[in-house]
Amino acid sequence: MSFQDLEAGHPLSSRRDRINGKQDSTQAVASGIFHINTAVSTFQRLVNTLGTPKDTPELREKLLNCMRTGLSFG
Repeated sequence: MSFQDLEAGHPLSSRRDRINGKQDSTQAVASGIFHINTAVSTFQRLVNTLGTPKDTPELREKLLNCMRTGLSFG
């Protein structure tokens, strides 16, 4: 599978894989990884803003909420 195939919208797996349920589990894992990466990036951005002119009580509240929810890997 090439990057061009993905851009063209070609499926990531064969029909046989979809029948076996591999498509669903692969998609679930990819989705989970995406959510984790997004949460970690958000957390990193918030932490990197601490001590800068953009550091506000609202930012600190967002960071605290992020820490309390375990980065919300929803």
